[in-house]
Amino acid sequence: MKNKFLLLTWLLAVPLLWGGCDKPLFKPDRGSIAQPDELPPITTTGEGNFACKINGVNWQRCGGGFLQSSILGNWSPNYKIFQISGMRRSCEGFDDSVNITAYVDSAGIYELHHAFYIDRNLSCQNITNPYSLLENADNWVEILNLDTEEYIVSGTFQCTLFDPNCGDTIYITDGRFDYDWAN
Repeated sequence: MKNKFLLLTWLLAVPLLWGGCDKPLFKPDRGSIAQPDELPPITTTGEGNFACKINGVNWQRCGGGFLQSSILGNWSPNYKIFQISGMRRSCEGFDDSVNITAYVDSAGIYELHHAFYIDRNLSCQNITNPYSLLENADNWVEILNLDTEEYIVSGTFQCTLFDPNCGDTIYITDGRFDYDWAN
């Protein structure tokens, strides 16, 4: 009887102690956090979109402020290199980034030169050594519009990335961007 009383006391006391903590004991399951139902449409007019699917789950930038919800990109006509990044999806428990780079000079399909994914919530993730392109995978970007007079670059992309620290592979598919690099 004494053991049952101690067990009952312990079972009642522990939840009361949890209520006094300033920080949550459990992080929400990221799979249960609301994701956009659909990716934005593929456009070519400088709409400011950057989105993709990561392992089949919609990824779209969100949040506010420069470092939290930016699209950063540029095109260097001298070197014919294009880079775009969906900087820091920082909302609802997410803190991650997607970046792609390719050598381009007009509309067409190009092999990705570089790509990475950083998830600042993963304990195995080293932000100085993020998920990077998996060699011999189908890694490409299709430039749909490269308008150097209106400063618009638009396209689609897909890639496969691997992180030796985390020991896993991620698949980025259905990528799309529409960026006005003058604004």
